[in-house]
Amino acid sequence: MPFENINDVSFFYYSTKHKEALARMNYAVRQRKLGVLLTGEYGTGKTFLSRALKKLFSEEKYIFVFVTNPRLKPLEFIKEVHYQVGGKIELETTPEKMDYLRSIQSSLEEYARKDMYVVLIIDEAQSIQEDDLLEEIRLLLNIQREDAVLFTLILLGQPQLEERVTKVPQLRQRLSIRYKLSSLSFEETREYIEFRLRTAGSTRMIFTDDAFREIFFLSKGMPRAINNICDLSLLSAFIAKKNVVDKDTVIHVGEDLGETSSPEEKDNANPV
Repeated sequence: MPFENINDVSFFYYSTKHKEALARMNYAVRQRKLGVLLTGEYGTGKTFLSRALKKLFSEEKYIFVFVTNPRLKPLEFIKEVHYQVGGKIELETTPEKMDYLRSIQSSLEEYARKDMYVVLIIDEAQSIQEDDLLEEIRLLLNIQREDAVLFTLILLGQPQLEERVTKVPQLRQRLSIRYKLSSLSFEETREYIEFRLRTAGSTRMIFTDDAFREIFFLSKGMPRAINNICDLSLLSAFIAKKNVVDKDTVIHVGEDLGETSSPEEKDNANPV
């Protein structure tokens, strides 16, 4: 299935923008920088990139911690990180936040002694509900040795995340590497579709030129929207017993998905 919205890195199309974003994250981890801020609209491929990043590193040397639901209370967040880094704490008494933080630091230092390194990735970070949690994340970054960084933090989120981070200057300063993903161009959209089809085993052209243009107009170059439109277009063409996906097929699928473009938008978006 060439257009599934799953994080299978073999289907990941590296546009110039995605290569740049991945290169910056790769650099931050290898050079042991404190933090990265990667933003982009919904469906631009941020989560995909974080999984692609993990593939670049040895599992024996790097521990990737993913927090995919950051709608947590500060203590809940600390507990989640503690659990994922393999922290150990005596539960005979009721542990306090400082006990969890000490245990996290102990685990990070133990990894460092074994020449291992932790990468903490917080996805959908724009959905963090409490400013106190952003402050907690900032304080977590203080768990470093004087002579070495013990982990790299990567925040992924939609564009409004940058505005929220800006309101916490001490956190923003620690996120020294930043990048904003934008949507694909028309040519990149076409290459993206063709790449996914080839990866799935296709050996011929399936979409017409007009279909490519319509997909670009409807999706606005967002990879997740492209996947949805292409997946249903293939199904629709199969049901109609068509050998190719044409413009009319894509238009009908767009109507089903509630994706439409006005003539003015098409004129302004001129893909040529």
